[in-house]
Parts: sequence; C-alpha cells; structure tokens
Amino acid sequence: MVHHTGLEWTGGATRVARLLAEGMAPSDVTARLTCEVGESEIHRQESLLAASVIAPDQFGLQLAPDEMAHVHCTGDWPGLLGSIPEGSRVVITLHDCELFTGGCPYPLGCPVLEQGCLGPCPRAFADSDRVRRHKHQLLHRLDPTLAAPSRWLARLARTHLHQPVAVIPNGIPWPDRPMPRREARALLGILPAARMAVFAAHGGQGAAYKSGGDWRALWQAVKARVPKALCFAVGGDSEGREDDLVIWPYVERERLALLMAAADTLLYPTLADNHSLVILEAMAQGLPVVAYAVGGVPEQVSHDATGLLVEPGNSDAFVEAAAALLNDPARCRELGTNAFAAGRRRFSVARMVTDYLRIYRQLQEPRPARSTP
Repeated sequence: MVHHTGLEWTGGATRVARLLAEGMAPSDVTARLTCEVGESEIHRQESLLAASVIAPDQFGLQLAPDEMAHVHCTGDWPGLLGSIPEGSRVVITLHDCELFTGGCPYPLGCPVLEQGCLGPCPRAFADSDRVRRHKHQLLHRLDPTLAAPSRWLARLARTHLHQPVAVIPNGIPWPDRPMPRREARALLGILPAARMAVFAAHGGQGAAYKSGGDWRALWQAVKARVPKALCFAVGGDSEGREDDLVIWPYVERERLALLMAAADTLLYPTLADNHSLVILEAMAQGLPVVAYAVGGVPEQVSHDATGLLVEPGNSDAFVEAAAALLNDPARCRELGTNAFAAGRRRFSVARMVTDYLRIYRQLQEPRPARSTP
C-alpha cells in the first residue's frame, strides 16, 4: 500500500495517512509513504516513517504492479489521477471537497456549485467547470474506491460524482485517561482558578475557514463576559501576548495536548469542516468544544452532551455559548468527561485502521466488469 499526501509532516490528511501506515504494521499489509512537499525536520511528529517526495504527475508512474494506492490529498488532482494506470487498485479519502469542485476545498454556499461550477467562478478559480469535468472523467476511468470521514461529505460527493462513498470517521490514538487539569496547569504555570480557552487551527489567525480573521473580535467579546478568562490561540506563524490572549505558532502535538488538558474549553468557530482532528484531540483530553454546527462537526460533537453547537456564522450565539461554558466549571467538567468517553468509543485509531483494512481486502478480490453508463 502506498499512502500519498501533500505535505510531509503537517496537516490533517497527512496525519491520517501516517496513522494508517503505522497502524498496518500488525497486519499483512505493508505500507510506504509519498508526499509532494518536503518539510523541515522541525515539523517532525512522533512518526519515524520516512516519506519519498514525488511530483503529482509522477505518482502513478512509480507504482509497482502489486501495489495499491491510497491517496489522501494532492496539489494537482488532474495530474495525479492522470498518472495512475487504468486498472490500478486505488482508494481515495476525501478530506475536503476539492476532488469534485473546480478548485474550492469548501464551497461555503457557492451559488453555482449545484449547476456544476458554471463560470465565471465567484471565487475566481480559473476554468473551474472544465477542471471539474476533467477530474470527473479521470475518476470514471480509474473507478477508485472512495471514502470520506463524515456522512456530510460522503453525501456531497455521491451527489456530484455519482459513485458510492464509504463513511470511515477519522480516528486518533486515545489515552487511557486525560491528564489531570491541575497537573497540566502546573506544568504551564497557569493558575488553578483561571478560566482557560484554546483556539487552534492550522494557519492560526490566518485560517480563513476557521474564522481566523475574526478571532480577536470573538475573543474580546468573550473576555468582556468572562473577566477571568485566558486564551491560547495556536497554529499560526507568530507569537506574542495581548493582555490575556496568548498567541503561539505551530506547536508539536504533545505541547498542544498539554494545552488542551489544561483548558476548560476549545473555542472552534470553524466555517467549514469535514471531520476535524483538532476536535478529536480536544475530546481525547476531556475538553468540551464550542463550535458552529457546520459540515461533519455535528457528527463529532453532540450538542449539550459533549460540547455546544451554535447556528453557523452566528457570532453572537457563539460568544454567548462560549461565555456560558467558561462561567460554569462544573458544566465544563461534565461535558468534557462525556466527550472523552464518547470519543474513545467512536474515534479510536484502531477502529479506523480496521475499517480501511476491510476496504483493502475487498480490493484484493476480483472486480466485476463495470457497465458503461
């Protein structure tokens, strides 16, 4: 099995690829990794698996005859799909919508998507309808097995691609128990009485799909309602402090887990999401989430049971929900305990590996002839 992704170390799709490759070790499936962009060793996670750097239009040319391909993401879908020989055994996990759009990772209510990316594209993607049609033609030629981590994205993909899409939720390693909050705060030098929130997104306050540009305003509104509140905003490329808003750049996973273990809630005003690993990381530390009810988020967070969901884009409702939770420590603990238990039951890496192994073994069986549409 060859797992292919865009970045060498960072990003949700890369993490899923690496977790799957590592998780195959006890099985009869051997795995290797390829990527399109090598990254500095400073980004190295706990994985020791090396990834070969390869251009998208060369990926299929280097597949051995007995290898299956599992593609997680690419910077050039037409180039990558066109490089794969017809008849190859291919699995594609849709980590966003780009495979079936003219370029958008998330259309966000695009007014022309339902008509097929008709031009001109309102988001200025060049030749969007031609690009979309070309990707669909290449997919039909390959007839890959498609999977998506959320029912939400699977439904969208089936509508646009007219192909079956399996739903396999993401999974991560789950601890036996979260680190005690008092212990985590002691390690970070945070007072036990503080009301602490975390905002985390790849790209930090530059993450458009995560309301990064609005984050300061959202935080200021929360702070006005919870004077003792402290927040760590994590994931960008800068660091600093603005009163009780601490800005950190990208941090290694262990450091992020420590922050989440110390916090009372994850504030996650995402505008578009498939099946967020950030939410799973929070749940694994017993941290309730406040988020907009978009995409696959409601499949991860149960409102008023493991976190709080609000109407997408309603910033006033988001602020009120965040303030209510931060002002109620007992409620934070209750929702966090529920989140840990629910996530451990539903979103383990072992379950994800088992689900994909089932797909790989089905691909080893003889394939029936496909009828011409």
